[in-house]
Amino acid sequence: MPLPRRTHTKSRGGCFECKRRKVKCNEAKPICAGCIKHETPCDYPSAEGSSQRMSPAPPPRPDRLILPSLLISTADSSVAAAPHGIGVLSTGPRHSLEPDPTTPLKRLGSFDTEDMTLWHQFITSTAATMSGPWVTELPKIALSCDYLIHGMMSTAALHLAYLHPDQLERYQLLSVQHQDVALGPFQIAMSNITTENCNQVFGFSLLLMVSHFVSFRAPEFFFHSSATGNNGLSDWVIWHRGCQTILNQARESITSGPLAPLIGEEQRARIYTEATNQPSGDENDKSLENLLRCLNKSPAIKASTTVAEMEAYEDATTRLRRLLKASSQTEDSVIRRAFASIWPVIISDIFIQLLSQLKPLALVIMAHYCLLIKNCHSCWYMEHRAYHMFDAVKQNLSEEWTIYIKHPLRVFAAAIREDDANLAA
Repeated sequence: MPLPRRTHTKSRGGCFECKRRKVKCNEAKPICAGCIKHETPCDYPSAEGSSQRMSPAPPPRPDRLILPSLLISTADSSVAAAPHGIGVLSTGPRHSLEPDPTTPLKRLGSFDTEDMTLWHQFITSTAATMSGPWVTELPKIALSCDYLIHGMMSTAALHLAYLHPDQLERYQLLSVQHQDVALGPFQIAMSNITTENCNQVFGFSLLLMVSHFVSFRAPEFFFHSSATGNNGLSDWVIWHRGCQTILNQARESITSGPLAPLIGEEQRARIYTEATNQPSGDENDKSLENLLRCLNKSPAIKASTTVAEMEAYEDATTRLRRLLKASSQTEDSVIRRAFASIWPVIISDIFIQLLSQLKPLALVIMAHYCLLIKNCHSCWYMEHRAYHMFDAVKQNLSEEWTIYIKHPLRVFAAAIREDDANLAA
């Protein structure tokens, strides 16, 4: 007697990828088990129950990638309540790009001739503008990690957009497409960092940092917007701290792995900075010294500032003075970039809270940090970032506080005049 046929309830709400592969979907959201296993984009039918895939445009990428909760604070573990967002990796806004409906979708691990051009661009040109491991080691560890390959192609597209401004939109769109495809599997990997994947996760997070620096990529990201939930400057600082948490979680494996030279650059910059104890006496230092004097002597500031906030201001200013002095004493562009990356990581959580609240003193200190970024102007992806940041500071700072940013104002005004003269020549 034949066995009775086992009945089952057919899933009608499964994702498009499981339907395409003709397998049962467990309908977990936002990413089902099958798409996690195969590292593919996971899209569901619309709420109206449409069985057709909506539009050929790329699926929207998450604007924020949340790190594991244990990584929330990196600089000041004594702070009981960190500001919302610390430990978040933000990919930044990209609302200005309109995809061409005829452009084929990018899929994880699937590459066409145009993608091979981007790969060639990265390994022969883009990587050399960054530092050693990007040239020799990153391509090797990417061969077993599709999302890292897409990240490299995204960065190469940004570099080509810089080199060929007449094709800016084309390369920006390519960059966004590759980053979109990579972010899902990267987020999955980031939630479970191991000795096997830590170098790939860390490498991709640094490529995301490059995309944040690129001067033509949504400069408005620095401006506060309650409509979009963007906290502007403080979000940008938080991004760097998010990168550092990945390193902190797997430091031993990363420092003994192929990307170890990158950590060596950071350590060399820190040692150089710690050896810089005496004030430099230059205009940068005098301007910050004047700010410290104001902090300590102004009754109005003392009356409206808590002891913890005052300590956060003083700490951020003192650390910035050392970094500015160290940066002015070297012409090594790699080390200068390391100096610029250190300060967002070592300032306190309280200072970031003050910056997110657009407190004038925090903005004044941030205006001086722009001078540190400006020292990296020879790097293609940092060329004009200091100008955008400084513009955001000025927009949020009332006129009564501009007396404390007179020096940065002079520096940036002179730099703009020099740029204009070079363009006219």
